[in-house]
Amino acid sequence: DAEAKELAGKIAGTVDDLASVVAQITAFGRPPELHRTATSLHAVLDECLELGRARHPSERVEIVRAYDQSCPQAMLDPRELKKAFLNLVLNALEALDGAGKLTVATEYSAAAGMVVVTIDDTGPGMTEETLARAFDLFFTTKATGTGLGMSIARSVINLHAGELAVSSRENYGTRVQARLPLEPVTK
Repeated sequence: DAEAKELAGKIAGTVDDLASVVAQITAFGRPPELHRTATSLHAVLDECLELGRARHPSERVEIVRAYDQSCPQAMLDPRELKKAFLNLVLNALEALDGAGKLTVATEYSAAAGMVVVTIDDTGPGMTEETLARAFDLFFTTKATGTGLGMSIARSVINLHAGELAVSSRENYGTRVQARLPLEPVTK
C-alpha cells in the first residue's frame, strides 16, 4: 500500500544518511594520505562554489570571488581540499538562509610561501558559545547537521601544514580563514 511505500522510502533515506555519517566518522578517524598534484586552488574553490550553489540555489545570495591572480598552481591534494572548502562554503550558504553575500577571497604571499583563503558570509553570525565549540567533533546547531564539517575542514587544512581559524560576531556574519603553505609548481 502507499503508506508502506512511503515509510520504506523514509527508512531507506535514513539508512543512507546514517551510512554517510558512519563513512565520515570512519574517514575522520584515520586521516588520509595526501596525494599532492599540481593544483589550481581557484579551480578547487570554484568547484566548491558551484556545488554549494546547486545545493542552495537562491537569486538573493550574491557570491563574490576575489581571487589573487598571482596565486600559482601548487602541489596540493585537490580531493581533500574540496572536502574542506565544500564544508566551509555549505556552512556559509546555510547561514545565509537564502539571502545575503558570500565572499571567497585568496591572498598570496610569495615571500611567505603562503596563501590565505577567506570565506566571509553576511549571515547571523555565531554566539560566543557556538564560536568556542565550532571545531568540536559532533557539535552542531543545525537540525540535520552531523557536527563533522568544521572538524573535517580543519583536519584537511592541518594535513596540508596549514591553519584554519574562524571569527564571528552575532548579527554581522562569520569569517573563516585557511592559511596554506604553497609549493609553487615550477614549469
